[in-house]
Amino acid sequence: MIDPHVIGMDFGTDSVRALLVNALTGGEVDSTVFNYPRWGGGMYCDAQKTQFRQHPLDYIEGVESVIGTLTKRHPEIAGHVRAICVDTTASTPCLVDAECRPLALRPEYAENPNAMFVLWKDHTGEKEAAEITALCSAGPVNYARQSGSHYSAENFWSKITHIFREEPALKKDARSAIELCDFIPALLAGISDINELKRSRCTMAGKWLWSEKWNGYPPSAFFARLDPSLPEFVSRLGEKNYTCDHAAGALSPEWAARLALPEGIKIGVGNVDSHSGAVGAGVVDKMLVLNLGTSACCMTVVPPAVLGDRFVEGVHGQAHSLIIPGLVGIETGLSAFGDVYAWFRDLLAYPLTEILAKSKLLDADTAQKLIAEIRANILRELDAAAATTPGENAPFATDWLNGRRSPAPDAALSGGITGLRLSSTAPQLYRALVEATAFATRAIVDHLAANNLEIDHLVAAGGISQKSPFVMQTLSDVLGREIRVTGCPHTCALGAAVFASVVAGVHGSVAAAQKILCKPAVTVYRPDMLKHRGHLRGYERYKTADAFTRTLAKN
Repeated sequence: MIDPHVIGMDFGTDSVRALLVNALTGGEVDSTVFNYPRWGGGMYCDAQKTQFRQHPLDYIEGVESVIGTLTKRHPEIAGHVRAICVDTTASTPCLVDAECRPLALRPEYAENPNAMFVLWKDHTGEKEAAEITALCSAGPVNYARQSGSHYSAENFWSKITHIFREEPALKKDARSAIELCDFIPALLAGISDINELKRSRCTMAGKWLWSEKWNGYPPSAFFARLDPSLPEFVSRLGEKNYTCDHAAGALSPEWAARLALPEGIKIGVGNVDSHSGAVGAGVVDKMLVLNLGTSACCMTVVPPAVLGDRFVEGVHGQAHSLIIPGLVGIETGLSAFGDVYAWFRDLLAYPLTEILAKSKLLDADTAQKLIAEIRANILRELDAAAATTPGENAPFATDWLNGRRSPAPDAALSGGITGLRLSSTAPQLYRALVEATAFATRAIVDHLAANNLEIDHLVAAGGISQKSPFVMQTLSDVLGREIRVTGCPHTCALGAAVFASVVAGVHGSVAAAQKILCKPAVTVYRPDMLKHRGHLRGYERYKTADAFTRTLAKN
């Protein structure tokens, strides 16, 4: 007799991962990854404009690839899969027609970036975000309170309003809009009527200005002041939403055949990747999960009685049942974490891509293989070298290369490096950038403490926690606290599997499922308190640099 199994899918910035899990024992059977080909080729993006778009075909091909791979490898288990749940980046919305179809899947819009999914880190709507924040603060009710009284360019209405202003012609075919985390379940369940869509609480409460406290969305007059066409559009979105322990539908006959899975298995309501990662890391009250990837999301959950009617300023998302049903979820983080290191890697790799790639001394195939090998090893080598690099007379950096998300949101803030000398080295610069991201994390932890949110222990998840001992030890030293690294290398997909086991009825609650499926820590980083005291001086300098940078930006 084969136990019931579930599949968790994690749609990240660069790729989608699927994880096959025994729902009864928590045993991880297999996982596989699909890299988005169009995104990997840099299509539809313009970093100078902070435009980052993803074509829906990248996602559709990804679903077929990762689940198809798992069922081909494990045909004996495929018939015993009981549920699939997904998590995705957010807010990553796309305009859709009445059939729930992204506009980019229509021939006339196939190459139009505004008809595609607007990735979470797309900041083209910064102007609109500032307008929304101002509207919220000027009214009798601050509708941005659930995002820390600041509405971000990374959130839904900034993106949608910007697209409507940039290309008004899209409005004629845009019946509604859909988050990526809602699109994938709808796709698998064969939902072709936008009115049948079960939208996720995680995005609506965290990114869409929706709240039970003001009975849904802000009033029509609010949206009319932003854009006269928005009230009608809002009326077509629907107010109802669901937590991720509910089913969004059942696997359609078409997708059952394409994926070699039983028709009718349950498809869960979609989740946000950072929230799912917190669940996969075992988040509970008084635990802060540091999900460290291209950006960083720092999340905790608290019983409703702890906050009452109080909101924490400067967070990215705060709402009832945002992360775990029944608890208030709090999300903070950095708009760029691993992206800061990747920027430095790409800076160092410039001679490879612009000189070595054109060299006549090597054939093209060998040159490309050499470039790929060196790029893949740059951060690993910097990690090792920075650990032994003296800190005296070293450069000092700030981390705001993609603005600041928490605790004082400012999308216009930029990073900087001071203290450069002719003796400054690449490992020293890398070390300064790592310390900057650690100082930013310290600012978040201090902000939560200042708002009477107790954090007894820290758990790290995400790729950087698994790959970079230097980053993790620096974090521990700066925070002066122990950090435990979860034993699962793909906690977001595991979090989706946790919800899938609840949706399938194998476990009665998220907490019960976490006890079976979540993994204990495999590595513990403990602070060097001597280094911690030195970092405290750096942290004070970081806060001073913050004030200086904001003044400089205004001038």
